[in-house]
Amino acid sequence: MKISKRWMPAVVTPAVIAAISLVPLQASAVDLPDMSAEELMVMMMDAQPTEFSGTILKTSNLGLPALELSSMVSEEDAERMREKMPEEFADFAPEVIEQNLLTEAMELVTGEHRVRVFVGETGMRAQILDMMAQRDLIVSGNTIWSYDSREQVAMYAELDEEKLAEGKLTAEAELNAYIAELGLDLTDPQAVAEYLMSQVGDSSEVTVGTDHYHAGRTAYQLIVTPNSEVSLVDSIVVSVDSETGMPLALSVYSTEQAEAAMEVGYESISFADQDESLFSFTPPAGTEIVDLNAIEEQKQDLETWMDMDEMESLEEKPEPVMIGEGWDTVVHMPAGDKALEEMGGQLLQSLMTPVAGGMLLSTPLMNVFMTDSGDVYAGAVSVQHLFDTAK
Repeated sequence: MKISKRWMPAVVTPAVIAAISLVPLQASAVDLPDMSAEELMVMMMDAQPTEFSGTILKTSNLGLPALELSSMVSEEDAERMREKMPEEFADFAPEVIEQNLLTEAMELVTGEHRVRVFVGETGMRAQILDMMAQRDLIVSGNTIWSYDSREQVAMYAELDEEKLAEGKLTAEAELNAYIAELGLDLTDPQAVAEYLMSQVGDSSEVTVGTDHYHAGRTAYQLIVTPNSEVSLVDSIVVSVDSETGMPLALSVYSTEQAEAAMEVGYESISFADQDESLFSFTPPAGTEIVDLNAIEEQKQDLETWMDMDEMESLEEKPEPVMIGEGWDTVVHMPAGDKALEEMGGQLLQSLMTPVAGGMLLSTPLMNVFMTDSGDVYAGAVSVQHLFDTAK
């Protein structure tokens, strides 16, 4: 089976991207040939569209407030960051704060965004569309450009082909070793589907839903429903193109609300060949260009951010512990992790609610409990199950 870039555009954004659902845009009746869940999984894994373009709508309904994260960093904190950084990076933290980049990053997760994607034989391009600006990510060969029209800043990187080749060989070797342990033939989609279905076991029910139209395409619906009494995930619904087998959208529904908690899906999509000029980029006149390769060459200087004691404390920080299995899994991060402790203050106060024994962040898909002693418990489980696990 060819593992290609066909999966990437379904979730790609310049910074995140990450997640996922669909909004039914057309309700006309569709009657497609019957398929079992296993057959539909085989179709998805065997999909090989090489060129296409479309517009993705990403929404999340997690109940999180809009945050001005940059305002939560005091001038004193920014000055301390400046003093600890190497001279070349002294203005980095203040600029991040001044330009409100922290808030913009959070908005990519919590807000609603549209992303146009173009995938061709020689590259890909993603455009995040905002009200007054556009952010682009262009990948062509080993060259990457990121451009922000509002800030008039373009970041450029030329990836080291030798390192890429070495990384690819290492990844392939590790993957082959893992496959050998499983006794699985990845070139056989049927075998992979059977294996995945066997791994689902009693933890979930996988079914085929209603045939429908999505983004102007006829589509199947694959539904995964957890068999759990404590999971916050009610179901995950994947819309699958009936012709190509490519996932068109994915929705995550919560037990806590009727509307989807997270959605990412194509509003429109075309499988036509792409104009290769889309994957080249010339910065407009007046654009500030940041050479990421130059920063990479100086990254060893960043070790001056920390003294050796801090480095050793990071190496010795407690490891997270997984409690439970499947949908009921809770991650326990023991007290003593400096990064977690420094997450406190205004950010946690803005997101978390005081409860007996600590503070709680509750969303339709995730609960996080920080105890008074500094331990953190997190999982896609009910609040009560989280409290019971923490006892």
